Amino acid sequence: MRATLDAFKLVPGLGRRIVEKHDLRISDMRPDNFIRVQNWLNALEDIQNVVGPAKLRDVGRNVVAAADIPLGQDTEVILMNLDDIYYHNHRGDVGHYLSTRLEDGTIEVRCETPYPRNFEWGLIEGFCRHRAAEKKRYSVEYIDGPVKAAHTCTLVVRLLNL
Repeated sequence: MRATLDAFKLVPGLGRRIVEKHDLRISDMRPDNFIRVQNWLNALEDIQNVVGPAKLRDVGRNVVAAADIPLGQDTEVILMNLDDIYYHNHRGDVGHYLSTRLEDGTIEVRCETPYPRNFEWGLIEGFCRHRAAEKKRYSVEYIDGPVKAAHTCTLVVRLLNL
């Protein structure tokens, strides 16, 4: 939720109104507390409808800064273990991230979660820009999944040669 508010730096009141509308409170954002995923999903849907998919992608990028990510792992290790990290930050059956390393070193992340597609895209971009990436640079290609399917999208991550 903090990542959502951070994405609204220019209009913080709008971000706050959206999250509060869905019974999400900053005071609930503690490491020992989980929030209801459906409330969060409803807020993300509002963001997409009111502000647009680009802002939702910003929120996804910002979430990485707040997520509980194992330190000392590089970006590729994180992407390959994304499903475990996801379940460390969620409770219940909330879908999966299925990561595969291809022969050329490219990593494909198949998203099968209830989160919006543009949020997923931003999330993977956030991991590729996270402190674990250090001096490496990555491209993230978005491939849309079928409409109303468990498989929402695939994100193809490639290490760029600098």
